[in-house]
Amino acid sequence: MSKINVRSPYFIYDNSTSTGGDELQNSTLYLWVYTGAKEATRAASPTYTLDSEAIDGEVTFEISELVRDYISNSFDGNYVSNTVWLNWQVASTYVAGSDSNNSQQTLSVFDGYGYFEDGSNPQNLETALQSNTTIFTNDLANINIPIHVTEDTTVSYLEDGEIIFTKDLVYSTNSADQVQYVQNSSLDADVFKKRVDAIADTTVEAFNCVKAIANDVYQEFDADSIYIDKGGVIEVIKIEEVEECKHNPYKVTFINKFGALQDLWFFKRSNLSLKTKEESYKANIISSGTYSTNTRQNTIFNKTGAESLQLNTGFYPESYNEIFRQLSLSEEVWINYDGKTLPISVKSSSLNYKTSVNDKLINYTINVEFSNDKINNIR
Repeated sequence: MSKINVRSPYFIYDNSTSTGGDELQNSTLYLWVYTGAKEATRAASPTYTLDSEAIDGEVTFEISELVRDYISNSFDGNYVSNTVWLNWQVASTYVAGSDSNNSQQTLSVFDGYGYFEDGSNPQNLETALQSNTTIFTNDLANINIPIHVTEDTTVSYLEDGEIIFTKDLVYSTNSADQVQYVQNSSLDADVFKKRVDAIADTTVEAFNCVKAIANDVYQEFDADSIYIDKGGVIEVIKIEEVEECKHNPYKVTFINKFGALQDLWFFKRSNLSLKTKEESYKANIISSGTYSTNTRQNTIFNKTGAESLQLNTGFYPESYNEIFRQLSLSEEVWINYDGKTLPISVKSSSLNYKTSVNDKLINYTINVEFSNDKINNIR
């Protein structure tokens, strides 16, 4: 196993015996949770130390919740990895004073999960950390695809069967580079040079001068498919651009089952609403034996309000049932609203999966609530 998805339990099991065949008596589990280089940045002292006596020669540790405390999910519109490293070591001792044994492993940690039918210690080993093989996107927006880079990987963008751009993802032992997000745009001057060199009889001269300009130029390119090549194993993702002229499309970004950021577009009608709550008391308005009819007896205080949105997807294929399942199960969701990235909560507590047989054209309606009060009351 190479990774741990900490929203599902992760078990470390010890039933080892000594070289002489003696039964396990005690296991001590040491956990190091850290960021940075895989081998170089681990602290001398462990983050956690767990100890257990063996029962019938067996010990089982469950560690997900302990490790998850060190995962920090945040999103400000920039797509970055939140992956950390986990190194675990088990020290086993045996009956009759026999020898001891040590085993260890280093895993990449994701804020993902598996389903019950996936069994224990689910892995989610896909290269593209998303369940859909087709992306529906606003025709004016970038696409963002999370790639788990466990070895050097090549991402090729194609249009009408021709490669228009290639990006090389280089494997690194740094935790921040375990997930890399690829886009159909770049600020990199090297990208500019590569695209010019691909044109017959053209070249980029005085590249240092070009680099100073090209790094400040936002480049975006159209593509209808993406090929992800890791070690000769190729995953293909199709891109469908949706042009919406009547309604204002909204991009929702959430942490999916792989523990990665994923975008989901809602193209159709949206409805904004406000729900308020308040406290009140009945004041004494008598003054000098009388009262003013302009003075309030029922007095309101601590009045707050939260805004909600009802979003409609537009027509999606039946395969997107899985994506809406993951959105509904996500604990971390954001929306791009009026040019700002704001946290929201999905308030729809049930999801009826739709099929082309039963529902013909599939449109999902989702109710979300902004995660902060409308009035700024943060003190």
